[in-house]
Amino acid sequence: MMPDTSLDALLDVIVDRLADAVAVRLEAKQDTPTRPDGLVDEPAMAELLAGLSPQTLQRHRKAGDVPFVRMGRRVLYRPADVFAALTTNESEVGK
Repeated sequence: MMPDTSLDALLDVIVDRLADAVAVRLEAKQDTPTRPDGLVDEPAMAELLAGLSPQTLQRHRKAGDVPFVRMGRRVLYRPADVFAALTTNESEVGK
């Protein structure tokens, strides 16, 4: 039985479009939107920390390990400050 080449062509087009859409989504995810003041919300900060769960980030915040800013009920982070705090905490643990 001969394969249907029009179906194969259609599937190729669908796969190419899907691959393009995934690439666009991944690129957009890497460019985590930040506020003009450089602050990011908890889910975005957790993702920047190599996929750390937001709950683990909350535990670090409550333990005083990471700096944060509260705006009303929202908790926001400056990524550079969080990375610096975690790096400092890590080197102090090794002493």
